[in-house]
Amino acid sequence: MKMATLAQFAIILAGALCFLSLADVANSQTPEFIVKGMVFCDVCRVNFFNKFSEPMPGAKVKLECKDKASGNVTYRMTGGETDDNGIYTFPAEGDHRGELCEVTLVQSSSIECSEIPIDGSGKRPAAEVTLIASSSYLDNIRLAYPLVFTRKETLHKCVEFFKDLQMALGDYNRV
Repeated sequence: MKMATLAQFAIILAGALCFLSLADVANSQTPEFIVKGMVFCDVCRVNFFNKFSEPMPGAKVKLECKDKASGNVTYRMTGGETDDNGIYTFPAEGDHRGELCEVTLVQSSSIECSEIPIDGSGKRPAAEVTLIASSSYLDNIRLAYPLVFTRKETLHKCVEFFKDLQMALGDYNRV
């Protein structure tokens, strides 16, 4: 009787170990990431962060991954919203190798700063993020470049910034 109990215990233990190893494999196949980034208002309309840039609390962003070959959307995460410091943080799942993943602006939280700048090719700003499970990353946090809304009109205080920028470019052109 003791041998049967020991054999049953061994079978139950082996089954439990198999179950745990399968659960571990399942977890390793679906990586989870934390995507973080910043949204700010460009009050000087220069499309890059500067000393007059202001964080945009309450701005909305989304994450989309598209297959690089077909361009089809393979993953979408909506509902990202910035905190009081203009920082958004939201979860993303899956290994998106062979895909282009980008965070884009959805909605401004300010009527005065609500324009989405369009570049010369007609493209809206996007912050690319890498959502690939790889040992070259130390953790699961993926940082995106800052995104910007612009004001309809430049603020007067930007004149100082433009002068500084012009002087810096003048020095650069003399080299």
